[in-house]
Amino acid sequence: MRPHFMIDKELLTSYFTSNQNTYWPCSTCSNGYLMINEDTFFSEETSASQKTQSHYGWDPESISLVYSCIFKCSNNNCNEQFASSGHGCLDWDIEEDDHGIPQQVYSPCFEPYYFYRSLKIIDIPENVPDDITNQLNKSFELFFSSPSAAINHARSALELILNYLKVPKTTINNKKKRVKINLHNRIDKLAKQHSELKELLLAIKWIGNEGSHPEKSLTKNNVIDLYEILEHVLSELFENKSKSILAKAKKINKAKGIK
Repeated sequence: MRPHFMIDKELLTSYFTSNQNTYWPCSTCSNGYLMINEDTFFSEETSASQKTQSHYGWDPESISLVYSCIFKCSNNNCNEQFASSGHGCLDWDIEEDDHGIPQQVYSPCFEPYYFYRSLKIIDIPENVPDDITNQLNKSFELFFSSPSAAINHARSALELILNYLKVPKTTINNKKKRVKINLHNRIDKLAKQHSELKELLLAIKWIGNEGSHPEKSLTKNNVIDLYEILEHVLSELFENKSKSILAKAKKINKAKGIK
């Protein structure tokens, strides 16, 4: 049986250091986690950051870094390699020196912007159609760099799920012309045996609408909310599990989006 997971939200939204294990699951084997190949880790301060060091009032917390490295799966039967790049900064903590005197100590921390191969952020059942899986994988690729774009691909996956459920895409209007049915109305047309999914699919639609508005500044947490609901939908449709996360979906539907 394949392991089921959604990567922990804190892992997806927090910084890491070059000398720690990240515990992001391997998207190839789903059994190991990603470990930094220390020989490949490289970071430098950006040019713009270097130029600010001569400014009055400069402090180390304004330093901006970039990094690149190779992660390797910890599972010796897999050993998959992942290329990653991103940005970083300096964080500080209080440590005692050799004389027991507290000192403010700075150390670099990093946030990923890109992975190749992309992380598999939610579980996709094996029997999900390829077109849906492909849209979700594109969403995962963009999760770290562009939450809005990641949401747009997840919304496209929703359209494809409705196609799979044979929900009509067009109808004949009063003028006898064939017209497209919008996403909201398509969800309303779900067959009775899938009526319990309406709240969930509508919640995905509302978040998806936000992703199409460039003036909206969406976060990784917004994408994670969508993924959590979508993972449940996939489980219900393709693995016949009977549990619900309707509370989150109803909250989004009541607000008609993210507030």
